[in-house]
Amino acid sequence: MTFFASEFNIADRKVGETHPCLIIGEAGINHFGSLEKAFALVDLAVSAAADIVKFQHFRTDALVGEDALDWRDRLRSKELSDDDMLRIRDYCDKQKIVFMCTGHDEESLDFLDKVADVPAFKIGSGEVKNWPSLKGIACRGKPMVLSTGMYTMDDIEKALNAIEEGGCNKLAVLHCITAYPSPPEDINLAVMAQIQAIFPGPIGYSDHTTGTAVPLAAVAQGATIIEKHITIDRDVPNAQDWKVSCDPSNFANFVRDIREIEAALGGNKKLLSEREHQSIIWARKSLHAASNIPAGTVIAKNMLLAQRPGDGIAPSEINEVVGKTANADIASGTKIENSWLS
Repeated sequence: MTFFASEFNIADRKVGETHPCLIIGEAGINHFGSLEKAFALVDLAVSAAADIVKFQHFRTDALVGEDALDWRDRLRSKELSDDDMLRIRDYCDKQKIVFMCTGHDEESLDFLDKVADVPAFKIGSGEVKNWPSLKGIACRGKPMVLSTGMYTMDDIEKALNAIEEGGCNKLAVLHCITAYPSPPEDINLAVMAQIQAIFPGPIGYSDHTTGTAVPLAAVAQGATIIEKHITIDRDVPNAQDWKVSCDPSNFANFVRDIREIEAALGGNKKLLSEREHQSIIWARKSLHAASNIPAGTVIAKNMLLAQRPGDGIAPSEINEVVGKTANADIASGTKIENSWLS
């Protein structure tokens, strides 16, 4: 699928395998209907140095049908108004963090696109097999980030086709498991490579585990986007996202760990670092005299041993030393010098 770009921008952030991992703090609905808590979630993302903070926007009655009134009741208390979303967006601008938001119904999508002017569309896993919606979002002309929880590989290919038909070539695909929480044995991070085999764009991972080990492993395996839920509150009834969220006690550490993993991954050919060069003297070994060697002695292997420090003749060069003659007395334990041999 050469149609899709290997990298692109979301606002001023580059997305792609040659750029730093894009870290999305998924605030979602963990504001529980409180604008003040929404602002606090923005502050959490900012303080942790995340790249993006993302919310979810919906009209409850448009999202949930009348035959699921319990789910309507559960979601209605977590619904924020359009004006609230604009205030959150403006607060993100003030705090200098990118605002994103998932729209779960057409009216919310229109608002986010035309009024809030989100820089990209994040599509949740719930749109699996909703190809008309994916095509319609693709027609809106902005980058897209697609989570694939509950998708089969066949579903992913069909989603890619729908998005291509809609004309959006700036797409990132996130591996995801839709379970709250997701046990590690269900995650199967190898799916990222399977997606990469059919899709040339950025590949990432949207996490629903209780800890941070799995998303960190995803970064080590090449994820270019990580989405992790964040929360201020825990033990909230009739809610599930907080169970898989970072909070003020660990989100900054999580972001820092991602950056350390990126630094460790490198990508250059194997070379000695400057710090390794400084370590040679104490960590490597050199050829030393195993006993006193009088001047005029022909050097034999049993006269030599490998000891630190390592700034002399390397043990790998022992055959170049054996058979030479000592032209001076060499004391036991002394590091052998080439100038002492002839």
